Amino acid sequence: MPSVNPAGAFDPEAARARLAEARGPIFWRSLEELIDSEGFHRWLSEHHPRLAETFDIDRRGFLKFLGASVALAGLSGCGRPPQRQIVPYVHAPVGQVDGLPRFFASTLIREGYAQGVLVESRMGRPTKIEGNPQHPASLGATDIFAQAAVLQLWDPDRSQGVLYRGDAASWDDFAAALAESNARFDRDGGAGLRLLTGAITSPTLSAQLDALLRKYPQAHWHVHQAAGNDNAASGTKLAFGMPLSTRLNLNRAQVIVALDADFLSDPAAGVRYARDFVGRRSPESASATMNRLYVVESTPSLTGAAADHRLPLESGQIEHFTLQLAKRLGLAVDVRDGVLQQTQWLDALAADLQGNRGVSLIVVGATQPPWMHALGHALNFALGNVGVTIDYSEPVEKLPGDNGTLTDLTTAMGAGLVDTLLVLDANPAYDAPVDLQFAAALKQVPHLLHLGLYCDETGAMAEWHLPLAHQLEAWSDARAYDGSVSISQPLIAPLYEGRSTHEVLAALLGDEVSEGHALVRRQWQQQLPDDAAWDTALQTGVIADTALAVRTVALRADALVHTAPNAAEMNPLELLFRPDPTIGDGRWANNGWLQELPKPLTQLTWDNAVLISPLLAAQHQLVNGDLIELRVGQRTLQVPVWLMPGQAPRSLTLHLGYGRRRAGHVGDGQGFDAYALRSASALWTAPDVQLRKTGQRYELAGTQQHFNMEGRDLLRVGTLADYRHDPHFATASDRYPGTPPSLYPEYPPGEYAWGMSIDLNACIGCKACTIACQAENNIPVVGKDQVRRGREMHWIRVDRYYEGQAENPRIHAQPVPCMMCEHAPCELVCPVDATVHDSEGLNVQVYNRCVGTRFCSNNCPYKVRRFNFLQYVDDSIETLKAQRNPEVTVRRRGVMEKCTYCIQRIETAHIEADKASSRIQDGEVLTACQAVCPTQAIRFGDIADARSEVAQAKASPRNYVMLSELNTRPRTSYLARLRNPNPALPDI
Repeated sequence: MPSVNPAGAFDPEAARARLAEARGPIFWRSLEELIDSEGFHRWLSEHHPRLAETFDIDRRGFLKFLGASVALAGLSGCGRPPQRQIVPYVHAPVGQVDGLPRFFASTLIREGYAQGVLVESRMGRPTKIEGNPQHPASLGATDIFAQAAVLQLWDPDRSQGVLYRGDAASWDDFAAALAESNARFDRDGGAGLRLLTGAITSPTLSAQLDALLRKYPQAHWHVHQAAGNDNAASGTKLAFGMPLSTRLNLNRAQVIVALDADFLSDPAAGVRYARDFVGRRSPESASATMNRLYVVESTPSLTGAAADHRLPLESGQIEHFTLQLAKRLGLAVDVRDGVLQQTQWLDALAADLQGNRGVSLIVVGATQPPWMHALGHALNFALGNVGVTIDYSEPVEKLPGDNGTLTDLTTAMGAGLVDTLLVLDANPAYDAPVDLQFAAALKQVPHLLHLGLYCDETGAMAEWHLPLAHQLEAWSDARAYDGSVSISQPLIAPLYEGRSTHEVLAALLGDEVSEGHALVRRQWQQQLPDDAAWDTALQTGVIADTALAVRTVALRADALVHTAPNAAEMNPLELLFRPDPTIGDGRWANNGWLQELPKPLTQLTWDNAVLISPLLAAQHQLVNGDLIELRVGQRTLQVPVWLMPGQAPRSLTLHLGYGRRRAGHVGDGQGFDAYALRSASALWTAPDVQLRKTGQRYELAGTQQHFNMEGRDLLRVGTLADYRHDPHFATASDRYPGTPPSLYPEYPPGEYAWGMSIDLNACIGCKACTIACQAENNIPVVGKDQVRRGREMHWIRVDRYYEGQAENPRIHAQPVPCMMCEHAPCELVCPVDATVHDSEGLNVQVYNRCVGTRFCSNNCPYKVRRFNFLQYVDDSIETLKAQRNPEVTVRRRGVMEKCTYCIQRIETAHIEADKASSRIQDGEVLTACQAVCPTQAIRFGDIADARSEVAQAKASPRNYVMLSELNTRPRTSYLARLRNPNPALPDI
């Protein structure tokens, strides 16, 4: 066995030795597992102890985990319907039976951009969100943030009322104070008045801002996005002379090159881009060939994990790499000499792009500088991609004028030029670059007005803090990535005293129209002139013919003059700042579902850590959880490390959004504040960071080693060439092909035979399925300490595997729900028949019978059962009661639970079919994980029906079952993943 060095650090040589001795593919989940160290086995014994380690935890701790507080209990237990009539969705969602109008089309806004959703309302309570199939950015799916919006709505930590200098006040008090300010603004044209917002695509809000700036010509509007910037817009201005919005047509692209671009996680269009990208990955599709994706990035991403070829490079080296590629493609660029050893990569990539002119695509990431975006546009022009795989339109976002940045606002505040600042749904006191000294400058503003969901770091400093209505409580509108407009209609009246941004601006304007519904309706009076047109827009969730037209653009002659980076210079270390995969820029920090969702690549929960390469960790003798000090200039931060396979050797990545001080009971004090090291001149990359080991440790709660399968054959991966040579390659090595005989008796067939197929070739590992399952099935949050003990409760986990060397491994994802075994090992060992087999093949869990022996969990080879060690579910907080799905039992302490294939949806379909004296048709039942999936990787239905989608999927030669040698005969099966590597590159 390879040795571990005395410090316990990862030993690259030991890992290489083990891989060199291996025969066949080896998939590994952690660096400890890769070297098979004693520390790994010690971890297993420490984190999976017997129940004797159970400890007592007080009520306050549980309420913290659940996102509730005693002080707020019961304030808003019963919601009421919205004050205006809302219109149900015109068609029942796919997979939902007809009945009472439970689904309403609405819009959720993330970083300014619209995502069309269908919100399920039960007795006036929004409880679940699905994607709107008629919305261009959704196509029926959602991301993790849309799913978690329901918990955010019912969060009792939300701001509950108007505060004046920290004391309770009323909206009438604020209106009186605002009237005095308006009188002053009327006299001086708004001198001293400033507004600060995030990104805006709402036509109604845009019109209100224009009206305000016309009424008060001396006022100024500023934009601040902690997790966004204007690099993309500035890049189009360099390339075309004007800011434009860019649309990717990934469904037309055969060869895609992502340059530090994680387009599968794009906040505006990631759901749509994932569908379009995966749509060209099926080897069985007769309509399209399998595309090929190259990714060059500094830190692993969802897009990098989906790549056929991935190259880890430091940020500055990506710039130099792109210039070298541009030179090979014939562009007149100034390429400085530098150390770059990717000649084979560059030659093969350039040849592949040249061979796919017009059907290729170059995508540059938002963190890259504007000149890189301009270079990307020039490359797409040179390859003939414009108008095919990439389009341009007028800007979807409303852009500020000159002096509209946060830096400009800070300068004005410091100079005493700001008398009144209205901050609309932003938190610059927390997330502004530290070198701006924004909070200090804010203290010089006499009148700070803050509108927000929470009384956060900025709200705590405000003279007036105003509660913002949640998106599911307010009327609004917004544009999608292509410009299509959809209306946000509320599903419930404000639980607290919240008002919308439109209503606050109307008060500032002195508008005669002050109610949100009327303001939005007035904006669309010409296009939707009557009730019928208005209702149609609400029913479908999209206003027809509002997408922005594609523009014909011409590349400026001097577009490439600006490419003059110091890319050849090598920094000792660079620090990368990125939005957190689960809590974003910090605005989701108080959401327990997202805090406990394992991050797609690190599998960490409840914390952030600085990601470093295994090579750098070996040089500094670091292991996971070691506390280090990062120094950028004169600023320092202590943060734990996490070894990240595939990280660029000299790049360190620190995610934003943690270290909150006024997030709420869930988010306060979690993680480390990356904004403390971020500067306005280097928002995404600190080029010269120093690292110092402190000798201290910090306990992180990761799940990558939970439910370990001890090297058993769970994942089947091949190449397109393998598939063409032998379509049955995924099962060719099975010890027992076909269906071997069994000692178990065969169950008589029922009316239906429910089964599931998961296509690993389509799964991108985004974990939307995990959150959707949690929202649908009332799955509790258990907290960081319980996660560290291996007690997370998710019914479907998404395992992450590596293949190859730790410096640049291939990355795979595998969702694992209950296998629903026909010969289930769990059923035989239960002494009270709590886990039983029903006539339709479901492995059913009867909660009232369960006495908590956990025999079933011990006997489950797939480790998909969860046990309520403690009373994780709070049954006294009224808002949390209102959030839960009434069709699903809320489990108590001491019982086993697991995936049920959303049996409540199956039974609802049964009832409706019985009423109509018909059979359940294929597609009438969708599980929660299936409905949410952006890439349609999950299929569910009656496998006895040969025409069903799931039966056709299981008929694929790529179909296999996990641990087939155990002969448990799972109803859940997988389709093997395929890659499409370039034969001209080594397949490492």
